[in-house]
Amino acid sequence: MKRGCLPQFLCLALFFLILVWRMIGAPITSEDWSGLHTSFGQARALLPARMARMAMLWPLTGAVRMEPASGAPSLLNSDTDPEDALLKKLVQQSAPESPQMTLAVFDAQTGQIVPMPMESYVCSVVAAEMPASYHLEALKAQAVAARTRVYAQSLAMGGGGCSQHPNADVCTDSAHCQGYASVADCREKWSGEYEVYRQRVAQAVTETQGQIITYQGRPIEVFYHAISGGTTEDVQSVFSESLPYLVSVDSKGEEGMRGYSTDASFTFEQAAELLGKAFPKDELTAQVLRDSFTIGSYTPTGRVDTLFLGNHEVKAAEIRKALNLRSTWFTVSMDPDRITFHQRGYGHGVGMSQAGANAMAADGSAYPAILAHYYQGTEVAFITR
Repeated sequence: MKRGCLPQFLCLALFFLILVWRMIGAPITSEDWSGLHTSFGQARALLPARMARMAMLWPLTGAVRMEPASGAPSLLNSDTDPEDALLKKLVQQSAPESPQMTLAVFDAQTGQIVPMPMESYVCSVVAAEMPASYHLEALKAQAVAARTRVYAQSLAMGGGGCSQHPNADVCTDSAHCQGYASVADCREKWSGEYEVYRQRVAQAVTETQGQIITYQGRPIEVFYHAISGGTTEDVQSVFSESLPYLVSVDSKGEEGMRGYSTDASFTFEQAAELLGKAFPKDELTAQVLRDSFTIGSYTPTGRVDTLFLGNHEVKAAEIRKALNLRSTWFTVSMDPDRITFHQRGYGHGVGMSQAGANAMAADGSAYPAILAHYYQGTEVAFITR
């Protein structure tokens, strides 16, 4: 060995570490670091899928290729899975316990009602509603939750369908029904990770096919949100209804999630303008806000329930909507010019916390246990018709 040269095994080890570093999507340049969206914990969960993808694409002649198990749908081969088939016409591997269903889906982009297989729709919802980098068991929990929601809402089940679009079971408007990501949407947001993420989402859906959450034999009313802030909220505190399976539970392991704690700051003039649009009868001004804006009451979990605005006490959920706040779990600070909301969590807090589900999955919990934790007293069952 020449003096000044690294031993051969160290060179090989260094090369391997660099290869793994890039395979988990770790940053190298300053631009990479500033644009980092995937935590190292989540990236580590993606490593097996990325290694499998590299094996499939390995350019050497005679290289071993990983093939799907016999009878399983090929979700990695673009030649047999046309672009418009990825999330809209997911190849189904039917389970005998679960009949296949076709939904009437109102496409908010085209304004038309289109027939869509249940599992294809669920695939698009999971892709839209939960980061595909989350643990596979968390993605499975999301798939079962999304399927339960549309199943209970389906016209075929007597659920009434989409209230805004007659004759449709569900719509693709996330503000009304559930989020929905088309193939084009997924290609845009997943970019270079498209093949890996499409495989993970499809796997989560197909491995839970036909499964829903039930309470005493009936599908439940499903709610979920991004980050609870450490404790979920009782449904009665938010939606004024009491459901035995939607009670407050601990949601551990969220503290390190991006977006767990955030601030939203407004000048008093900006806040008065936004709140004035939501409450036009109150004649709100910057000075009225300075003099009257205070917290009125809290929910049992510590979230804000009501606030005083002018001469009225209003629900925190209405303030959140008017100011586009991330949650109602906040404290308020003011200086002579600005009002700042110090927020915790993201979403209404009811039902499954997606960040909490990911933390439970990372600790070894399977999706039935995750769902049983966030929806108390429920169990996972197959659709039967």
